[in-house]
Amino acid sequence: MSRLTAELQTIDFPLLGNSAVVGMFSLLHITLAALSVAFMLMAPWFEFRGRTRPYDCDVALSLTRFTVVVYSVSTVLAVIMVELMIGLFPQTTMWLWNRFRDPILFGILAFFLQLFALYPYYHYWEPLRRYSIPFHTALGALAAFFMLFWVLMLDGMGSYMLTPVDRAGPWERLVNPTWLPLALHRMGGNFMIAGYSLAAYGAWRAERAADHSSAPYYRHLLRTGWVIGLAGLLVQPLTGLLYASVIHHTVPDQGQSQMEGWFQLVVHGQYLALGLLFCGHFFITRSTDRSGAGRWFAIAIPAAAILLVLSANHPGLRRLCLSALLGITAWRLMASRSWTLNILESSASSVRPLIVGMGLLSILLYLSMGITREASRRPDTVLGKISIQDQLRPPLQLGGHIP
Repeated sequence: MSRLTAELQTIDFPLLGNSAVVGMFSLLHITLAALSVAFMLMAPWFEFRGRTRPYDCDVALSLTRFTVVVYSVSTVLAVIMVELMIGLFPQTTMWLWNRFRDPILFGILAFFLQLFALYPYYHYWEPLRRYSIPFHTALGALAAFFMLFWVLMLDGMGSYMLTPVDRAGPWERLVNPTWLPLALHRMGGNFMIAGYSLAAYGAWRAERAADHSSAPYYRHLLRTGWVIGLAGLLVQPLTGLLYASVIHHTVPDQGQSQMEGWFQLVVHGQYLALGLLFCGHFFITRSTDRSGAGRWFAIAIPAAAILLVLSANHPGLRRLCLSALLGITAWRLMASRSWTLNILESSASSVRPLIVGMGLLSILLYLSMGITREASRRPDTVLGKISIQDQLRPPLQLGGHIP
């Protein structure tokens, strides 16, 4: 036994380190997966709207095409991520898989059922629509429905790593205290980056096709994506507050690890991106303001955004600044009821670069949230169960505190 133990060596990835290399591929995969999930949920809704709005049916087809095309890239990244997790963090990976066997099998089944619905939905788009538009729309909704099971299973495993529960069954472990708040927070983030990405793409293509017959379609894509992205942005602080509150009540001391070392820069960058998104919304829609309070908004919104970044280390003040940004933005929306109709119809070229920048900012915000969530478990990989130091021991010498 001692000879075999001596031959087993832990793997230490050069330069980047184990955590960084797994995180890099995870974030790349999650970005594409988040867009795919949101687009898959949005596609049947757009197709349903397309009965009375001609452009929306084209939007549904474009969203489905994107989902199908990026699946290959996203799948490759997911495979690399899983292989790295097995090789670099074997104790954590196998420990989790052994405790979630039934949910994983159920999630895999749902994933394949989703593929069986998605690919006919896309590849036989016109034939199935000629046969029955309601049937075709229901097929897309079925693909989105099965995808939700896969996503919720993954969220349950991810949330369990922060708030594990000592229950006997795998399904009880899945439904841990932070499962639903995390699922809501991530779903809001999915729609935020999906909406702003659509708006950014529509802004870029609308400028290039300014004198082309397709220009109205891209302006429609811009406006619709903008509304979806803004809705996701407004939801994010609310679901984030719920998620943070549950974490605080369940594991009150874990929030401090997010403000240690370089993770503190990530947290400040996260709130900087959030504040810039609110500021960007104001400056893009200022021409639609009919309330006569434009100068007041021009001072209040940037001031609240700056205070938000400066108050990252002070939860009470941070919540106050977030509430101020949400309240001011809601007030502005009510004062400018026509903004959804005339946004960017004129003087579009002057704000399109800003819209593209906001699309990139939304993705950076989404990724920074993932990093801070992972940092909240340090120095453990599974809080209270497996520490990072446990990964540095050969498997047969694992003393640790794994039950």
